[in-house]
Amino acid sequence: MQGHALVCPCTFIHSTMTTTSDKPWPQLAPFFAFFILLFVITYSLPFFSDKDLLFSKLGYWLPENHFSLVLPTELDAGYPPALGYLLALVWELTGKSLFSAHLLMLPFTLGIVWLTRNLVNYFFNGRFVVAAMLLIFADTTLLSQTILFSTDLVMLFFMLLALYAVISHKKIPLALAITGLLFSHMRGLQIALTIGIFDLFLNFNNRNRNLIRITLPYLPALALFGAWMIFHYNTTGWILHHPESPWLGCYETVDAKGFFRNMLIYVWRLADLGKLFLWIPVLSGVFWVIRGRLKTDATLKQLFFLLVIMLVVNAPTMLFYKMLNNHRYLLPVYYILAMLSAYLLFTGALNGRLRKVLIAVVFSGLISGSFWVYPGKIANGWDATLAHIPYHHLRARMIAHIEEQHIPFENIGSEVPNVTPNQFILVNEDKRTFRRASLQHHPYVFYSNIFNMFTNEELDELKNEWIVEQEYRCLQVYVTLYRNPRFEQLRAISR
Repeated sequence: MQGHALVCPCTFIHSTMTTTSDKPWPQLAPFFAFFILLFVITYSLPFFSDKDLLFSKLGYWLPENHFSLVLPTELDAGYPPALGYLLALVWELTGKSLFSAHLLMLPFTLGIVWLTRNLVNYFFNGRFVVAAMLLIFADTTLLSQTILFSTDLVMLFFMLLALYAVISHKKIPLALAITGLLFSHMRGLQIALTIGIFDLFLNFNNRNRNLIRITLPYLPALALFGAWMIFHYNTTGWILHHPESPWLGCYETVDAKGFFRNMLIYVWRLADLGKLFLWIPVLSGVFWVIRGRLKTDATLKQLFFLLVIMLVVNAPTMLFYKMLNNHRYLLPVYYILAMLSAYLLFTGALNGRLRKVLIAVVFSGLISGSFWVYPGKIANGWDATLAHIPYHHLRARMIAHIEEQHIPFENIGSEVPNVTPNQFILVNEDKRTFRRASLQHHPYVFYSNIFNMFTNEELDELKNEWIVEQEYRCLQVYVTLYRNPRFEQLRAISR
């Protein structure tokens, strides 16, 4: 490939698809401005997801232990946590703060914007770039990750960098991107496998390339990752997980009934939070392919293939394990789904009026995803939607009330993600923490509808038998401090 033109185009790549606009900045500037403004508004948001709180803990532990490569059991998730080391380095240089943690995420966010523009420009042949970008960035799951300290955002950046390197035939950026994927999270292996299969799909039939040359950029990352795993095994005696791992429950497999339940959850996740509307043009596109109307569309073949491979590669963890089916794990799938949907909307075989109606429906439906909150006992993917934002303010108000009432933290039970010391959530010196709730032992329970770990029986008991001490609400989020009347009775008897 020379510049942006393919020297020897293969079956699935047209030279016209590599046309690049000479003026990308008018397209990029509004999106850069939006995400910089979003950063300014949200840089004080605390750490939220229990998985991403791991990096906050590493940010404290690593400088105190000379950036040791051997981690304590409670901080060792079984994969090379490069993001934790990067955060620790930033905090060592700038001081610990939420601002610097969010600032560390901003280059990845802006990098995703830049890569999205380039990918859309490639796949859409320079047309509908801004419109397609608007649709892609309307996804509440992607938006929510840009305002959190998120390893999933980092993985998405490296996935897009790898994808752009593949279509551009750039070996060094591809090698760096695969390395970033493997050292950001174990799920990076799945994404790297997807990229590798897509690379083969695009280039294996090209006479100027062979299997060795295609796989060469992947080898340094695999070698480094393998070396780290060998080192980890030699120093700890285990890989992936161990009996004392805090994340052991994530690796619990399901039986046949659980498998079919996970199948339903997988389908639900693919449609949840507004994604349902993205499938309207995609399923229509399947019909068009069957009818033969778009058989010669190389871009459609590429995007459909990429989406299918992602769905297949993600399926084992989503279907066979009990707790590996969170929404944000599907962020790469959501991204490609949005791009494919946008391609079919803007370049598909639709007449003018129907296209306008469908664009309005899909875009409005996707925006509505930020307001999809299920009632009662139905779990929500809170870290995958902007709907969680009020929780941080409400939590602070409830803690202020607890302090005013002089209630010791050790008397209050709660649940994930509210059972991590404040020090790591708020990045301060407050080491107080709520314990995992035990309705038999705690006189108080700090509950919020963003907590998905309470059982249905516990929720019924709280609602029907406990007293609401205090409650705060904002939009679709609420926090409640429950008081157990049985403890008051026992206290009265003891007096």
